[in-house]
Amino acid sequence: MKRVVLLLMTAVISLAVLVTGCQKGEENIAAGAESKTVEYWCWWNEQETRAQAVQQWIDDFKKVRPDITVNINYVGREVLTKAMAARSGGQVIDLIDADHFVLKGALILNDQALPLDDALGTKNWEGDRAWRDVFIDGTLEQYAYNGKTYLVPYVLFTNGFFYDKHLWNENGWKAPKTWDEFLALCGDIKKSKIAPIAQDGGVDFYNDMWNYQLMARLVGPGKILEAAEDKTGASWSAPAFTKAIEMERELFDKGYFIEGCTGFTWPAGQLTLVAHESAMELCGSWIANELDPQVDADWEWGFFPFPEVSGGVGKLTDMESYPTGWAIFKDTKVADATIEFLKFCTSIDKYKEYIEATTNPSALKEVDSAPQLNEATVALKNATKLFFPHDGLPDNYPDYHKNIYLKNHNLAFTGEISPEKYVEVMAKETVDYWKNK
Repeated sequence: MKRVVLLLMTAVISLAVLVTGCQKGEENIAAGAESKTVEYWCWWNEQETRAQAVQQWIDDFKKVRPDITVNINYVGREVLTKAMAARSGGQVIDLIDADHFVLKGALILNDQALPLDDALGTKNWEGDRAWRDVFIDGTLEQYAYNGKTYLVPYVLFTNGFFYDKHLWNENGWKAPKTWDEFLALCGDIKKSKIAPIAQDGGVDFYNDMWNYQLMARLVGPGKILEAAEDKTGASWSAPAFTKAIEMERELFDKGYFIEGCTGFTWPAGQLTLVAHESAMELCGSWIANELDPQVDADWEWGFFPFPEVSGGVGKLTDMESYPTGWAIFKDTKVADATIEFLKFCTSIDKYKEYIEATTNPSALKEVDSAPQLNEATVALKNATKLFFPHDGLPDNYPDYHKNIYLKNHNLAFTGEISPEKYVEVMAKETVDYWKNK
């Protein structure tokens, strides 16, 4: 008898949840909502946990809005390149996701993205506030373009040093606040026979993290972008550009990077962090998603921001901030259905499920980041200034970023050209770049 009662109670509860969850969908169907299909191209690969979490959003959305079908194509990191080629051949694509600077370079600067300010002013999925008010303050504004908002963020990354607090506590290592303290710490770590710094040196945009972070601490954010925009090339003669390369090379000269890192193919470098062959890594806060399934049970995630440099203008509280999110193509015929889907994904309950499944940083005010990222999240929320990744180059000049800056920085980072040669080449190729524009 008790078992029968329990089963009946379970059935009633399940029915109540189903009725509540489907109420919105039923209201729309009752009102004669037209069936619509949203074509969504995704930059995750199908086997990634983040792709699986996105698929869960789609499956759950179908239960409450059966009149809207979301067809998803898991393309991977080349999604923008492939999507633009497909669209030129007549393929319908309504929704796409990627890092903001990828979306801006490919869509927003080319006037192919739909402005979302009107939609962000309407009610959120729960109906208790404006949709724009669910996002962490400043996020939408930082990435607006010409006064319009084109991006709906679903994770908000930052950058800094990640490490295992358990290992550090065992060795008495303390997070540094200045570059001098950082160098001293690296020297102490090296004495323990552990490499101070992990580095996936085969990834050029991992290597340039050192450069734009050092430049931000030396002279403030935006100076690399300014130099790229100087058609005379003269800005590259500023001493900070040479100084930053010299500081990077000092880390190599003192043996602080793990041996052989310039030949590593990702994720070889960060796996040395997991194995305690190295002590820390400068990386984006996506690293927890990638490594948390592989670390030991007693691993405790630690984080500290890029250190201040003596005599520099940048502060410890100047933090890199950038989202991964969605953009809608301007020529979509299903804007309302697409926006409804995005509101569902950024509802509190559904978004919590995503964060828990993916070990990601949150872009919503009322949803905490994954606990592995607590220290990075606190540092970002307490930031007094936010700046763009790669100093804003890929947002504004993606071809310059890839073909000039990353190429030449990599040569300087690995010691194939001197700091002086680096600034000389950057000045020349900047002039050539603008001549050919």
